[in-house]
Amino acid sequence: MQLVSLLTDFGLKDPYVAEMKLVLIKNCPDAVLVDITHQVERHNIVEGAFLLEMAVPFFPGRTVHLAVVDPGVGSARLPVVVECRRGHVLVGPDNGLLVRAAETLGYKQAYRMENPRFLGRKVSPTFHGRDIFAVAAGKIACGVHPSEAGSKKHGLVDLPLRPLSIGAGRVECSVVHIDIFGNVIVDARSVDLREAGLAKRSRTKIRLELNRGRSVALRFAETYHEVGKGEFIILEGSQGYVEIAAREASAAEKLGVKLLDRLRITD
Repeated sequence: MQLVSLLTDFGLKDPYVAEMKLVLIKNCPDAVLVDITHQVERHNIVEGAFLLEMAVPFFPGRTVHLAVVDPGVGSARLPVVVECRRGHVLVGPDNGLLVRAAETLGYKQAYRMENPRFLGRKVSPTFHGRDIFAVAAGKIACGVHPSEAGSKKHGLVDLPLRPLSIGAGRVECSVVHIDIFGNVIVDARSVDLREAGLAKRSRTKIRLELNRGRSVALRFAETYHEVGKGEFIILEGSQGYVEIAAREASAAEKLGVKLLDRLRITD
């Protein structure tokens, strides 16, 4: 069984996802397609990169991961194939979308997509997901080696994201995802909080500083039911990142937080 995962910001209103899948199946009829998500916020490379990073460890070796969040389609940004350990392969635009997943899977080598075999017969300048990336992913899924895509490329483009900042009693981080429940996921892990001296103690409260000088109290927890309805908590989410939640409510709405906002967790 050859798995191919898919992640895009295409949504489900239009036929774009179906067109990509049909191109994949045409190039590899036996491929089993698994949707990670097609609901990445439009053009949001950072959210796409983190969702891809969160999902890829659950796939077995030799999975081909096709990811397309590509606001620079038709520009000078490169289409790439990325070879990782255990036979994992990433296919998509080199705009920061693939870099964290590649690190998680064990980056080996990136290749520019130059070989005409990896292109559709007709390439639309606005739909490389269908006419380039899906073709390449299908061929690799059916046995073509990633190195046949083209010349080697040194490294991948990094994410356009301010780096995590850790100091005594503080962690400054960015909102990288807001899930369907309104939970706010940031680019910090529990180990980062510990490094800052923000120990995980169930009855301890710390502060979350927001934009415009606002702040709220957060209680450490392991599950949502440790606090009353609507109360804010901070915990390690199921994907390993720090999560700010409100029991049975949308923390994002209550806090007025949106993707890429900068937050400060402090004692």
